[in-house]
Parts: sequence; C-alpha cells; structure tokens
Amino acid sequence: MTIENRNLPPGTALTATYKKQVFTCEVVKTDEGIAYRLADGRTFKSLSSAGNAVTGGSVNGWRFWSLAGEQGSQLCDNSPAKAATGPKSTPSRLLRQIKKVPNQKGVPEGQTRWYCSACQKAFMTEGTSPPEACPEGHAREVEDEFATSD
Repeated sequence: MTIENRNLPPGTALTATYKKQVFTCEVVKTDEGIAYRLADGRTFKSLSSAGNAVTGGSVNGWRFWSLAGEQGSQLCDNSPAKAATGPKSTPSRLLRQIKKVPNQKGVPEGQTRWYCSACQKAFMTEGTSPPEACPEGHAREVEDEFATSD
C-alpha cells in the first residue's frame, strides 16, 4: 500500500514483498538525518534507493514499501501465480525511463544526448540508436505495475 505520510519517525518498520520474498526496512536516525536500513544492515538515504537495492531495478520507494502490518505490500509481488489468483489486475505497461533529449544543440556530431528519469542524469552515446541502459545501469524500459488503464 502506498505510504501517504512521508514524515516517518525513526523506528517505523516497513515491509515489501518482491518475488515471493518479504523484505523489511526500518526508518533510522543518522548523523546526516533520516535514513532507511534494510534487514541486512545496508542503509540508504531514500526509500527508493532501498527498494532499488531489493529489486535490482528502479522503483518508487513510497509505492514499493508499506507500513509493517498493512495489507497491500503484495502489490510488489511479480509472481504470475499471485496475479492469476488475485483480484482482477490491469495489464501492466512499460515505462520508458531513457528518453532522447529534445534539444541536441551542442552535441558533437555522431552522438546523441539521452536522459534517464531513474537516476535523473543526462548522458551521451555514439549514434542515434536508443541505449538499452544508462551508464548507471537503469534499463531503457521497465514494467510499471502501478499504471492504470485510460
């Protein structure tokens, strides 16, 4: 279930289910401010970074994690069995994370400037073919399991 209140106090327990495995995260206070610590001890500055570490991809941390004990964390479960037996699900859509920058002014000939919305960085490639991933490793397209039908 999406976390609505983004002012989570230290000690708040979070949970997410991903590929039939339950992951936990705790809100902690550090010298730098609020952070999010996974059960394995790794600490991240954002919920999205913590979710990315779990999935190996790019997620919106406020949607990926749920308050511990709340129903809804199963939204992050990508298992086909759950989708088939659960309530009616909307067809997922692909979310394009890497897009060609409209203004190519100043780009050297033979190169193209791209923008990755996952890491929010621009980068250049040789040629005009869309890259499969950005230099940070984010895929060109990811499945958006939260997309709604128009």
